[in-house]
Amino acid sequence: MQASTSTPARTYANFSRCKTSAPQYSSARPHPQAVRGALGSSLNAKRSVQLKVHQGKKLDVRSTNAVPTAKRGQVSIQAYGEVDLMTMDEGVAAENYIEGAPTVLIAGGGIGGLVTALACKNKGMNVKVFERVTKYKPFGGPIQLQCNAIGALEAIDPELAAKVIAASTTTGDRINGLMDGITGDWFFRFDTRQPCFRNGLPLTLVINRFTLLQILVDELQDYIVKDSEVVAYTEDESGITAILGNGKSVVGDVLVGADGIRSLVRKQMRNEEQFPLVYSGYTVYTATCSFTGKLTDTDKVGYQIFLGNDQYFVASDVGDSKQQWYAFHKEPPGGKDNKCMKEQLVEYFEGWDPKMQERLTCTLPEEIERRDVYDIRPTITLGGWTKGRVCLLGDAIHAVQPNLGQGGGQAIESAYTLSSELGELLESGKEMNSFNIQVALNKYASRRVLRAGAIHGLSRMAALMNIVYRRNLGSYPYSFYPQQVKDFWDKVEKLNIPHPGRVVGQIGMMVGMDAILEYVGSGFTLPQWLGGSAVAVAHKQGERVPYCSVPGISSPKRPLKDEDFKMRGLPGLAE
Repeated sequence: MQASTSTPARTYANFSRCKTSAPQYSSARPHPQAVRGALGSSLNAKRSVQLKVHQGKKLDVRSTNAVPTAKRGQVSIQAYGEVDLMTMDEGVAAENYIEGAPTVLIAGGGIGGLVTALACKNKGMNVKVFERVTKYKPFGGPIQLQCNAIGALEAIDPELAAKVIAASTTTGDRINGLMDGITGDWFFRFDTRQPCFRNGLPLTLVINRFTLLQILVDELQDYIVKDSEVVAYTEDESGITAILGNGKSVVGDVLVGADGIRSLVRKQMRNEEQFPLVYSGYTVYTATCSFTGKLTDTDKVGYQIFLGNDQYFVASDVGDSKQQWYAFHKEPPGGKDNKCMKEQLVEYFEGWDPKMQERLTCTLPEEIERRDVYDIRPTITLGGWTKGRVCLLGDAIHAVQPNLGQGGGQAIESAYTLSSELGELLESGKEMNSFNIQVALNKYASRRVLRAGAIHGLSRMAALMNIVYRRNLGSYPYSFYPQQVKDFWDKVEKLNIPHPGRVVGQIGMMVGMDAILEYVGSGFTLPQWLGGSAVAVAHKQGERVPYCSVPGISSPKRPLKDEDFKMRGLPGLAE
């Protein structure tokens, strides 16, 4: 696939030399007050420590005092002989280190954390990412990136965005939508191209998650510290100290908690007793399989959502003659299968449309994974997003259900927004003290809180619609009905009377789906503090120039006409 040649090259402000009015920082910058806080009162250490600075490079703490060890979910206190305080430039190539620039510490080296590092680095800041894995390995399946995500990534780094697009498969130029799980008839077709055409944004694409991570890691390999997890932190007026599970500490100016839905940074910042996870009500089976495509023309169809009661099945083309699919089944959390997962799924979806069954047929049993689906309650207060020199990003603050494909996209929007506010503070020449940083982080939160909450709500609403679908009056009678009532509804179902909920639902989609797609893709060009998207801000600030996705040039040429995307028939009964 050919990437767009009209994407503009971005010009960045030159921050390699800070203004003379900006505060100057020592390249070593270990401050004993912060370390005492980290190893003292904050962690209930009982004895004083002796601090020795060695040539501005290492801070050895020799004491019998307690220091943190690596235990997720809590900071365990054990005796430890020696602790190193990592300096801001430790592990970063000398030619990449910017003397005098502030340092952003990032807990978590997933998509959100890495894009945040890239965005802040391109704004002239020193960055350091702490990732607990020792090596990035393939995991999970492809990830969907819609136009809001790719547009924001282009504003952050157009060259890297071009690499992502080149390694991806475009699905937004094909027919996508909802289907009846039993009959395979279209319930509603989406035209996901329109928000892109109207706003000069790239089409929705899918990319292997590991490929995306590898592109980011290759760009940021000098800034990532692996086998290191931020388990706690302490801060004072002079900076913030991230405490790692291996007993080391590192000092910076800002700490970003991008460490996932079970974030330890959030746990300390909010003083949480337990992770605020909310179970969605269903578990998901997923796999990526080699696809025969005998019953589905993948040159015309991108993704399909097969609807049923208490379960639904999502399938998407991901390129190279492969399909990624998700099978959602309503059940209590923590369940286990008593048989092979493929055998279990064949039982769950018995009698469903052959197009859906084809995906299961093409899947090897060992390719299937299972997990319960969680999100977290949205936070509408700034204090839930940031406190002092700490802020949250990605799944740590706005984890969503996967129904809109917006998990990674919202993390990228947050990365753009955070770097924008910190970059503005840096460019202003103001001191990087706690007050000014808190103001910048509050601005970041205020720009993201409404949109993140709206996307969260839309994702939950989509899940509810998917699991309450009924095609005909009498379909799927409630389990608590007496048998005589169930027998009655079985007879009614055979009359093929469209269920009122299905009719109303389709009318609602025909009226409102275009607006929903427009909001998800562009945010209606609203200001961010009113729920607008990051890419709209990038356009206004000249950080990204809109461009057209031309079939056959910057996107594939598909054998489709505009009429193919439209529903035909009376609203509520259309096909």
